[in-house]
Amino acid sequence: MKLFIPLYLIFFIFLSSCMKNNKEIMEDKDLLENLMKSEPEKFTEILQNKDKYETQIIYTQINRDGNNVPSFKSFYYNFDHDRYFYPASTVKMPAAFLALEKLNELGINGLDKYSEMLVDSAFSGQSPVSEDTTSASGMPTIAHYIKKIFLVSDNDAFNRLYEFLGQETINRKLHQKGYIDSRIIHRLSIPLSEEENRHTNPLTFKRGGAVVYQQPLVRNDAELPLKGKILKGKGYLKGGNMVNEPMDFGLKNHIPLDELQLMLRAAMFPQSVSEDQRFNLTNHDYRFLYRYMSQLPNETTFPAYDTTTYHEAYSKFLMFGEEKASVPRHIRIFNKIGLAYGYMIDNAYIVDFKNRTEFMLSAVIHTNANEIYNDGDYEYEQVALPFMQSLGQMVYRYELNRKKDHLPDLSEFMTGYDKVVAAGGEVHADLYQNYPHYHLPELDEKRIKRADLEPFIDTLKSDPVFEVSKVGESVEGREINLIKAGSGKIKVMLWSQMHGDESTATRALFELFKFLSAHDALDSVRKKILRQTTLYFMPMLNPDGAEQYARRNALSFDLNRDALRLVSPESKILKNTRDRYAPDFGFNLHDQSIYYNIPGTALPASISFLAPAYNYEKEVNETRSKAMKVIVSMNKALQAYIPGQVGKYDDNFEPRAFGDNIQKWGTSAILIESGGYPEDPEKKYLVRLNFVAILTVLVDIADGTYANHTEEAYYRIPENDRKLFDLLIRNAKIEKNGQLNTTDVGIFFEEMLSKETGAIYYKSVIADMGDLSTYYGYQEIDASEMTLSPGRVYPNTLADYKKIDPEEAIKWLSQGYTTIRLKVMPAESEKAALPLRLVPEGYKNRPSFTLDDEAYLLLERNGKNVMAICNERIISLNN
Repeated sequence: MKLFIPLYLIFFIFLSSCMKNNKEIMEDKDLLENLMKSEPEKFTEILQNKDKYETQIIYTQINRDGNNVPSFKSFYYNFDHDRYFYPASTVKMPAAFLALEKLNELGINGLDKYSEMLVDSAFSGQSPVSEDTTSASGMPTIAHYIKKIFLVSDNDAFNRLYEFLGQETINRKLHQKGYIDSRIIHRLSIPLSEEENRHTNPLTFKRGGAVVYQQPLVRNDAELPLKGKILKGKGYLKGGNMVNEPMDFGLKNHIPLDELQLMLRAAMFPQSVSEDQRFNLTNHDYRFLYRYMSQLPNETTFPAYDTTTYHEAYSKFLMFGEEKASVPRHIRIFNKIGLAYGYMIDNAYIVDFKNRTEFMLSAVIHTNANEIYNDGDYEYEQVALPFMQSLGQMVYRYELNRKKDHLPDLSEFMTGYDKVVAAGGEVHADLYQNYPHYHLPELDEKRIKRADLEPFIDTLKSDPVFEVSKVGESVEGREINLIKAGSGKIKVMLWSQMHGDESTATRALFELFKFLSAHDALDSVRKKILRQTTLYFMPMLNPDGAEQYARRNALSFDLNRDALRLVSPESKILKNTRDRYAPDFGFNLHDQSIYYNIPGTALPASISFLAPAYNYEKEVNETRSKAMKVIVSMNKALQAYIPGQVGKYDDNFEPRAFGDNIQKWGTSAILIESGGYPEDPEKKYLVRLNFVAILTVLVDIADGTYANHTEEAYYRIPENDRKLFDLLIRNAKIEKNGQLNTTDVGIFFEEMLSKETGAIYYKSVIADMGDLSTYYGYQEIDASEMTLSPGRVYPNTLADYKKIDPEEAIKWLSQGYTTIRLKVMPAESEKAALPLRLVPEGYKNRPSFTLDDEAYLLLERNGKNVMAICNERIISLNN
């Protein structure tokens, strides 16, 4: 039983059900036909012989709303759900999805897609596997099999997934998900009998040498999902002999084209299909699939494919056909192809990151002029491949010119590949896509300390790209370093964590160091930066504050208000360094409150900028003008990943602030503030955006292109507002003195550090009440027709909170109890683990709630409690 349901998931479930009940798939019989008629030299033969070629096409447009939520509209050509075609290798796609799903549902510790998978043999036709020399570890794994399936459509890889899943499981799962006319009942490329395909091999999975899971020989005793005889052609070869009668495909695999596209959509856009049509995959599974569904054979080291045979477009029939030229890196095709018995199929989601274009396209064509099967005489090169290439390019051109109300944010589909790839387009896109190669998971948490950085600093000391020096110590004697890189004339200084609890940019800088020291396909980017600029970094200027995860230093000074008196040693270090090197540009890197938003919207100000004023009149001289243009450059790059979520600070002059004074001293000062992003409490995504924005603008500074921007574009960036809550409950009724009053309630989820255990936990606090109609929430509840109350105290006092069963806790909430008395109180972080308020034995019930109270609240409709707000949880009580 799922106890705690995030509000965003409730929303998506609601959205999916709405979409399921509406006729979202709409047929236009003319669009595809008219498009093909407009290019007669490419499609006349197909149009005049559509039944001979058994051609079927489904083209699905994707339209985004202002929140980037997609809707779908499909167009068909010669489509017939009941017309059989042999799906060939396209069956490997659902097998990959189901294999990942099975691992998740087994839920065995140590068993995952990277566990070693050893295959035994125990029945006729079976073969064992104990190693895989094409993998980095030399051992077979589910992950490596899936990788080979999508990269080059490896048949043996599919067969091993088939053996892991079992024939019965594959078909039962597909039918349960609503893919009722799909069947996968045999392995590929090996001639096995129906009985041999019913049996799947015994398997052993290992991790670190230890057995974590074993699966015995399995036979499928269920009836096969057959549809009777399916006769095709006039003859076929069998064992080298001609059989002069139609070939029966009744015992072959089958997936109708619409079900095939819907399976792909379930993987690419899981929230767009009904819940029962989805595959049970984790976020990591989706990222893994996106990588290998779109990766090209020459972008991997394991396996090391012969690129003569496995050229870039080897498995990208749509768009590229049989071309062996380079595939533009800003175009990515997430697909699975099939090719057998004269049938050619491609099922694809096609994305152009540069032009922000996306669509789905699925097509099948059959070429077998002599009507003989198994003779190898099919017109793939003459007819099928040219058709696929022309079809993909035709729809792509149509999409480039199709008017859209909102361009899509496609960043979720930008993924790193096994090798660093330069797309040759926008620098920021290359950096964003290849970011996983430079990511440092050791710095994923925001509460970092000086000691966490020291191993990385020690590595830099031996790297010829960098010069590391000690420039002083903090109040408590912690070392502060200057890290220099590059030899160019343009000098750029960057400092982070003046405030000890603002670590986002610090983490990004160390990933930036990893980028600068690498050698890969992005060498032209790093060479431009290092040859044209000299970079001076001071990460973690306030190590004492970082030690306590506190804003101020050990003197309780705000370093960013110490630019005049220079009392703190850290302030003196910053001022002396700036004076010594007189940088042309200075980047002041901070974090801001996650509750800043873009005015008039619920969008958080995920990144905010400021070109600080150097006087009260807020005048703009050349120095400040350069800072403005640099900010415009970064804003342009970030709009590709957080559209509409970049803000600007008020530029009132603050005479004590470093940014304002550095601007006055002649260095173009740029303030970068990292705010909030949904479901990113550790700001991992904002670390990535800092990495992308800073490196992108360093390139623009190096080649001077930032100067092409205007001050007017800077002023068009919206100024920050501060009207966000973690949770906003709208239009709730609260009872006071026998009267029901309508109110909104804004709640903050305050991050807490347990002094007893050192664990992080959250405390929900009522921050505001009343008319909050001009405010927004990361999550919102429309409580119209609902009553909000603090709940009651459970009548019995309990001895030990550990004996409270979570399901029992939900039952108590449903009954109206939010508070439990305990004889012995646990640590604060342990209290927060349950969805109940735990209080001492003598606690008296509170009939109401007010500002600054902890939020343990119930929403009731028609006398029934339907939702609870407890700590940072939003709990559905409908069960």
